[in-house]
Amino acid sequence: MTDPFLTYFPPAAATYCRQLWQYYNFKFRVVKPRQTRLGDFKVLPNNQTQITVNENLNPYAFLITYVHEVAHAAVNRQYKRRVQPHGKAWQAAFQQLMKPILIETVFPETIFGALQKYMVKPAATTYASPTLMLALRQEDATEIALVGVNKILLCNVPQGRAFQFAKKTYVRGTLRRTRVVCKEVASGKSYAILAHAWVEINE
Repeated sequence: MTDPFLTYFPPAAATYCRQLWQYYNFKFRVVKPRQTRLGDFKVLPNNQTQITVNENLNPYAFLITYVHEVAHAAVNRQYKRRVQPHGKAWQAAFQQLMKPILIETVFPETIFGALQKYMVKPAATTYASPTLMLALRQEDATEIALVGVNKILLCNVPQGRAFQFAKKTYVRGTLRRTRVVCKEVASGKSYAILAHAWVEINE
């Protein structure tokens, strides 16, 4: 069985992230890419907690998303559901949990500066920081160039153009804040897909 801490995280942060999992005692699952979220935290019926993170994130985006969700676990342990999901308690927990790994031996210089600025007042999603998202996507672009896959950020796809995402074909619609409303060709249904999602287009 694959060890997610050795597979998905930057090597310098793997031990710390495993310790967080052991301390907060949540179920941890790496899941297939989702259209509307990078990760999530939930309380299961038996009061067991669970964190999931999308498997297609690069190691640095994976790490930030993971710690974001662990901050929810920390707040849940202290306050249960008596505070806002991304309020001051969560911001403080996220900042505290990121502090040991917010160092240049974990993050490359291209991401480190943008991440430092984002962590001064972290938002509900990293998509709220265009500078940080572009830095993280640049890391993706380097990996994509190495394997030669024809991918582009959804926000850069012309409106009305067809593209493939998660093995389905969509037509790009209008931008609404951090998501783009797109119509799935097969079903005719509309979906709000993250604007900085990597999608495939045919030349």
